[in-house]
Amino acid sequence: MHELAIAQGIAEAVDAQAQSHQATHVREIHLQIGEAQGVVNDSLTFCFEMVASLYPLLEGSRLSIEFIPYRARCQRCASEFTVINFIRQCPTCQGWETEVVSGTEMQIVDIEIDAPMQAEE
Repeated sequence: MHELAIAQGIAEAVDAQAQSHQATHVREIHLQIGEAQGVVNDSLTFCFEMVASLYPLLEGSRLSIEFIPYRARCQRCASEFTVINFIRQCPTCQGWETEVVSGTEMQIVDIEIDAPMQAEE
């Protein structure tokens, strides 16, 4: 289950950013994950909840995950298509000369935090 390692990496990165911005709590973490990464939403969510409980700023925070379709473009005929079962053969011309367009990403898009109140002067 690589979701545990991914959850740990997310928690470490978000905790570091939250601390650098003097956050009092992290509410939500927005992710983009490509379908080619093979991440299972429920497994990642479960693992993140477990790992987040070890970080005071992250306890009770939520993951919001946008899955990006795995797509490729044929270099021969310029057709863009959805990759199925990791086979990047063009369904239009049957060519194998393809390049990935999307679906391999894994990134933290943004983090919603609670910050301390600023004192009025």
